[in-house]
Amino acid sequence: MGRSKIIRVRGFVTLVVLALVLAACGGGAEQTTTTEAGPGTTAATQPTGGEGEPAEPGGGEPERPVIVVSLSTDVDILEPHTFRTTGAYAVTRALYQPPADQVFVEEGGVRVGTSEVVPSPILESYTVSDDGLEATFVMNPEATFDNGDPITAGDLAYTFRRTIEGPGYIGLLLPFIGIESSDQIEVVDDRTLIIRPNVASSLFDRFMTFQVFGPINQAVAEANATPDDPWAFEYFTNNAVSSGPYSLVEFDRDRGQIVLDPNPGYPGEVANGGIIVRNIPDAEQRALLLQRGEIDVAVGLPPRLLAELQNDPNVNVYTAPSTRSVFLGMNVDIAPLDNKLVRQAISYAIPYDALLNQVMFGFASPAGTLIPSTMETYAGDAIDVYETNLDEARRLLEESGVGEFSIELAVPQSSNEQQQAAVLIQDNLRQIGIDAQINVLPDADYQGRRNNRELPLFFHEWYSWGDDPFYQMTFLLKCGQFTNFANYCNEELDQIIAEGTFTTDPAKRQELSTRAQQIMLEDAPHAWLWAADWTVATGKDISGVTKDFTEVPRFETLRKGG
Repeated sequence: MGRSKIIRVRGFVTLVVLALVLAACGGGAEQTTTTEAGPGTTAATQPTGGEGEPAEPGGGEPERPVIVVSLSTDVDILEPHTFRTTGAYAVTRALYQPPADQVFVEEGGVRVGTSEVVPSPILESYTVSDDGLEATFVMNPEATFDNGDPITAGDLAYTFRRTIEGPGYIGLLLPFIGIESSDQIEVVDDRTLIIRPNVASSLFDRFMTFQVFGPINQAVAEANATPDDPWAFEYFTNNAVSSGPYSLVEFDRDRGQIVLDPNPGYPGEVANGGIIVRNIPDAEQRALLLQRGEIDVAVGLPPRLLAELQNDPNVNVYTAPSTRSVFLGMNVDIAPLDNKLVRQAISYAIPYDALLNQVMFGFASPAGTLIPSTMETYAGDAIDVYETNLDEARRLLEESGVGEFSIELAVPQSSNEQQQAAVLIQDNLRQIGIDAQINVLPDADYQGRRNNRELPLFFHEWYSWGDDPFYQMTFLLKCGQFTNFANYCNEELDQIIAEGTFTTDPAKRQELSTRAQQIMLEDAPHAWLWAADWTVATGKDISGVTKDFTEVPRFETLRKGG
C-alpha cells in the first residue's frame, strides 16, 4: 500500500515500544534518598507525608481518586533511552509522551489500540508525505513540561538526536524506519519539526507511538550534561522533567514506591487524581492485596492466579489477545538438533493443547509460527502448522537415522509456567524416544548460557513493540542476529525479511510473510508453544484499562469509580 498523505488534528485524539528486557524484582527498607534537582527539574524523591506515609499526589485531596498500582517488577531507573525493568517502562511511559498515539476501540472492557495512528496531545498535527519520505510534526502550543517550559520542536529534535548519537540502544532500531543520521532532522521553527527518512517503512507510524521518542527537556539535559556524560544519562537515571501525563513526586527505591501527580502542563486527559506505584515482588501477595482492596491494579499475575481471581466478584480480570510468543528454541549447531528431521519430530511431539489448558489456563492463543496466530499476516489457514502427532514424530525421528538420545532441556528458575511446560514436553518426548533432561537454572546462568549458545533446548519469550511480523523475524530468525539463540540461518529467509521490512503494500507483505512461515516450518528452528494473552487484574471499580502497541501499562486512562 502506498503511503497516503495523513493530516491529523488533535480533536481526533483518543488517549491511549521493543521490549527486549526481562525484569527483576526488588524492595527494601523504609528509607528515602533525596537527589538534588537541577534547574527546572523535579527531584527524584520529595518529602513524605506524616508518620512516614507518602505525600498524596496533588498535595491534598484530589478531585479524582488516586489509584494504587503494583507492577510485575520493581522500577530500577528512569532513563528513557536504555534498558530497564518492565516496571520502569510503565513509569517512563507516564513521564514521556510520544508524538503519536493509536486510535482505540473497546473490546471486552479493554481499550485496544488499532493500526490507525494520530497525533498525541503534545502535537497539533502530524503529516506523512505520499511517498513516506517526509514527516512533519507541529507542536501543540498548550503543551508544556511539568516545570512550565514549553515543549518545542527543538526539544523533540534533541530527543531524536539523543537516540541517534547517544549511548542508548534506540539508535540500533532507527534504521527500521529509515533514520540513520541527525542530518535527517530539521527544526523549521519552535513549533515545526521535519524528519526525512531515507526509505519508506510501514513501521514509521508505529515507532512514533513509542515512549522512547517522548520529548526530553533540552535545556535541563544540557544543564546536567558533563564531559563524560554529554547526554545527561546519569541525571535522568533518577530524575525526570515530564512531557507526559504525570509528574514525578516521589521515587523511593528503598521503600519500593513511586508517586506520580497529574502533570499540569499536559494538554490531554488524565482520568485519575494520580498514581502510587508499589513494588510487591510476590505475585501471591499482589493478588491477595488486590482482593482486599489495598491495591487497585495488579500487573504480571500468573495464569493460575488469574483463573482464581476470575471467580472473585470484587475483581475484574481484563484480557486481550497478544503477540507475546513463547517458544522452545533448538540450537541447530548442537547435534542431533543439526538434523532438520529431529527438529521436526520434536515439533510434532509438543503437547500444544495441554500447554494452553494446563499451563496457561486458557490465557493464551496457539502460536503456530514465529508470526503467531494473533499477529497480522499469520498464514495458518494457508499452511500446515505443527499439531501434536506422536506417530508422525516417531516416523521422522526414525527417518533421521539418529535413534533414541538424551538432551538437556534448560528452563529459567523465575518462570513457573515454563517449568510446568518442560514437564509436559519431557513426557511427550520420552514417548518418541527422546530423554529430555530438565535443567532449571538461575536466571543469570540461564541467560548467560543461552547468550553464549550453549543450550541445546531452551525456552524463550519475546514481544516486539509494534506487533510487526518482519520486525519480529529480524531479531529471532535473521542470520547472525544476537537474539537468534538457535543459531539458525537461511539466506532466502533473510532476503524475505529485508524486503518485507520496507514493503508497505499489504498484499505483498502477506505474500512475503506466508513464504517466510513456510520456510520456518520446514526448517523448524523453534517449536512455537503459545502466544500469551495480555492481562491486567483490577478492583471492580476500575475501568479504562488500555493496551497499545507496546503493551506497557498505561496509567492516564485508568478511572476509579463512576
